Amino acid sequence: MSQHTLTVTARETTGKEAAKRMRREGLVPAVAYGHKEEPVKLAFNAKELRDIISHEGSHGLFNLKQEGAPDLPVIIKSLQKHPVSHVVISADFLRVSLDEKVHSTIPIHLTGESDGVRVEGGVLIQALHEVEIESLPQDVPEHISVDISGLEYNGAPIHVSEMTVPAGITIITDGETPVAVVNPPTVEPIVEEPLSDDAIAEVEALKEEAEEDKEESADKN
Repeated sequence: MSQHTLTVTARETTGKEAAKRMRREGLVPAVAYGHKEEPVKLAFNAKELRDIISHEGSHGLFNLKQEGAPDLPVIIKSLQKHPVSHVVISADFLRVSLDEKVHSTIPIHLTGESDGVRVEGGVLIQALHEVEIESLPQDVPEHISVDISGLEYNGAPIHVSEMTVPAGITIITDGETPVAVVNPPTVEPIVEEPLSDDAIAEVEALKEEAEEDKEESADKN
């Protein structure tokens, strides 16, 4: 299961200008809230979170480590990103208790290869990309894998109820929801559009010109 450590510091300043100054210094403003406690304003190094996400992902338990204070267990509630550069510009953390279950939305990764695709030329359709689960914070996985090697060409889909998940995880998403299926390839019909009046006139003119050339050639012979 995914557990991460992120170093944070307390911050006193708020507002857009203060946030801009922090970002110029490579810091990201954040708030940790929930669990019936007062929100805590924090800041962390942007590169440190970026490295965690790129190598380990953003799901699972985060232990916020602050000098002189006990680690604060949280999960990422939301990350706000710059609309152009897509870098994280602020974060909301949700406090959690290690003995209380939380709801999470986890990505689905398809694994394996179906003969319906490889041999028969079918098209793999992933109908569901995320699944809602309930688990203890320390048991939240980075993703859930679904093996699609048994999917048949134009056959029945894999449903959520058929997914295998690690111990301690309960799926909340409706079990009848399809996850993936192999469909026949879609062939777009060729539609012949009628010629316009101008196009018809041009074709007739070319025919007449061809006939004239044919007659001239016959006269020369």
